[in-house]
Amino acid sequence: MTNLKKSKFLLPITILVFFILNVIQGSLTELLPDEAYYWVYSQYMDWGFFDHPPFVAVWITISDFLFTDEIGVRFFSAVSFSFLSYIVWCTIDHPRKKEYTWLFLLVFFSTALLNVYGFITTPDTPLMLFCGLFLYAYKEYVTKKNTLSYLLLPIAIAGMMYSKYQGILIVFFVFLSNWKLIKDYKLWLVCLGALLLYIPHLHWQWMNDFASFRYHLQGRVSNRAYKFEHTLMHFVNMIAIVGFTFPIIYHAFFKNIRTKDTFAKALNYIIIGFLVFFFFSSFRGRVQAQWIVPISIPLLLITFNFLIDRKKSRKWFIRLAFINIAIMLFARVLMFTEGIIPKKLNTHGNEAWALELKSATKGQDKIFINSYQNTATYWYYAKEKAYYMKNFTGRNNHFIMLQNQKDLSANEVALVSRIRLDHTNFGTHIRGKDSVFTSIVSDYKDLTQLQINFSNEQIVLKENEMNTIPVEIENNFDRTIELDDFDVYLGFLKDKKQEIFTKEVLLNLKKNTIPANGKISGTISFEHTGLPDAKIYPRLGIGITNSEKVDIIRVSKLLKYSVKD
Repeated sequence: MTNLKKSKFLLPITILVFFILNVIQGSLTELLPDEAYYWVYSQYMDWGFFDHPPFVAVWITISDFLFTDEIGVRFFSAVSFSFLSYIVWCTIDHPRKKEYTWLFLLVFFSTALLNVYGFITTPDTPLMLFCGLFLYAYKEYVTKKNTLSYLLLPIAIAGMMYSKYQGILIVFFVFLSNWKLIKDYKLWLVCLGALLLYIPHLHWQWMNDFASFRYHLQGRVSNRAYKFEHTLMHFVNMIAIVGFTFPIIYHAFFKNIRTKDTFAKALNYIIIGFLVFFFFSSFRGRVQAQWIVPISIPLLLITFNFLIDRKKSRKWFIRLAFINIAIMLFARVLMFTEGIIPKKLNTHGNEAWALELKSATKGQDKIFINSYQNTATYWYYAKEKAYYMKNFTGRNNHFIMLQNQKDLSANEVALVSRIRLDHTNFGTHIRGKDSVFTSIVSDYKDLTQLQINFSNEQIVLKENEMNTIPVEIENNFDRTIELDDFDVYLGFLKDKKQEIFTKEVLLNLKKNTIPANGKISGTISFEHTGLPDAKIYPRLGIGITNSEKVDIIRVSKLLKYSVKD
């Protein structure tokens, strides 16, 4: 055992073993719904996508070029994770690190959430690789200021930003840790180089009306009241991303707080910065564990250096690390083996569900309501293009951009919803917990490119009187729209996603047709009687429904309103 610990082949052999394990795992495990969604990205390669920058699609495209099926989505993730482990090793400059190669491997491969990105493909997968490369390049800069560091820094910065927008936080917190960086003119050239590399994505944003930026800065802002459980879950996530080793890891971090070492100080700032930033984010809504996963690399770098010189803490860490590894191995088995536990996971039954739905709806276009995950999962496993439509409870996503100007009107379509509609024909199950109902609509009229907007920013509704509100209807189809075959509704929302109450309204227009790519103005009229109290429900949206009364009310611009007696 001692000889094994000191073997110079321990590092490459262990990395190779985990690479093979990740490839096997990626081959046996069905795609997560989000992975299927990112696979759709890769079918339409571009410099940007609605939700994220393009590197997740690059990872999938490379994998798909080499392999098929699930590993054709995940193979390059296993490759990049192996590179990440070696880059992190190279970042460590402790004089005794080679004596403790085994300890580094234990710290790295027992860090819970980090290891997930060795066999799944999400935007965090390339982000972690370039985060590791950035920290390595910055370490080279603060210790040597060599040519290599100046060359790698712009690549790493651009790589993080092409992976996920929160990559900018890593750069920002490192800068906060060392204000003297501003004096190095070469670093200004580094920033310029990163910007030049990023120009294609910025151009894509410009051409697409800054869709991604607006979504992350505005579309994800919640109007919901503060919930303590969101903040509590942020602290739970801090533990979950590292696992049972968290007492030792965070103890090492707190011991490192007062360090005067420039690089170690940068690691502290990244950790503190992410935890504080997303702590305040929890006041607006739910914070997901993967949002803070970049702190895993700084934490494990700090922990490794800490454990080398502390034998007692090292013994406790080893025990806890093996508990982590045992749980992680069991979780890996659960992901591709159905039936071990009563509950089905998101990686269970997706292919069977898609094929069942395909068989039951042959020859009909599939339109999924409010679930881009179901749309993408069906598309991937059924090998048949699917479409997405949202109502009040749905959100914009990349399917909206893909379907722009696409007219889905047909003689017969299959609407697939997680809610039973009035004319539901049958239900099927997906991922073991959601009943997905299918409705066959014989005379479907596609109105998804029809947008009704309020002309005013805020209105005052009068009690027990007829209210008239100016509206504008925009037709983004390349065809004329007849307005006689749909109804207009007001929907009152408790927040941006929860529909409380709907009311049919009278639409007043000078003519009942809208020319292709044209607009017309008019008004909607309704009585206030019976409407929700504006103090409780401060938003309303306007929508439309199909001639067959299919419940597909669509959100327009949300509008604040007040009530006047």
